[in-house]
Amino acid sequence: MKRLEGKVAIVTGAAGDIGKAIVRRFEEEGAKVLGVDISLSGAERCDVSDSASAAAAVRTAEERFGALHILVNNAAALVSFEPVHLLDEREWRLSLEVNLTGAFLMSKHAVPAMLRAGSGNIIHVASQMGQVGAAGRAAYGATKAALIHLAKIMALDYGSQGIRVNSLSPGAVITSRVVARYGSEAAMSAQLVPKYPLGRLGTVSDVAHAAVFMASDESAFMTGSDLLVDGGYTAQ
Repeated sequence: MKRLEGKVAIVTGAAGDIGKAIVRRFEEEGAKVLGVDISLSGAERCDVSDSASAAAAVRTAEERFGALHILVNNAAALVSFEPVHLLDEREWRLSLEVNLTGAFLMSKHAVPAMLRAGSGNIIHVASQMGQVGAAGRAAYGATKAALIHLAKIMALDYGSQGIRVNSLSPGAVITSRVVARYGSEAAMSAQLVPKYPLGRLGTVSDVAHAAVFMASDESAFMTGSDLLVDGGYTAQ
């Protein structure tokens, strides 16, 4: 039996490389998946920072597939990496609205659906930068750290009702968005690989495999935890 057979999932940020990989692996494991994104590229339209849009996504999943069991809050805003005094206020607010408020709103509307289904599993995609600091990462790091703590609080709120909540924290992953920031994959690797004890960067498959584990019954006694998939970066 496939690990997610009979499960219905929503994956936000599904138009991005990591989101697409998670959707693909979930489907391979038997799940029915609604991939949503503010972009229409390979996903259904959803602005996670808007409560009505988040509610509509949950309603669509229930109407189309009959239930909702899994939510992966993967959507994240792309903002510049600047120290606080140079960071545009609009970019700060965008990070908060998408990365953190988006996860809150999607969870707010997903939890009642999971209660109706009799169980649930929420995964907030955070980051190694939610565990350690990095220059110029004020907006990104602060929101990712908040997601890790949000998972802990939600785990306490909903554990007795059969809903597990965890966070998944990748290290540097080779995606088109990150490669564009460095100019090329070679430039990205030259700068970042030396920081990773495993001697390589992460792949979208690394993250997707971890997401399947967290979404499946293999992690049934796991809630309120942060799973680092960071090649040893934070072990140093």
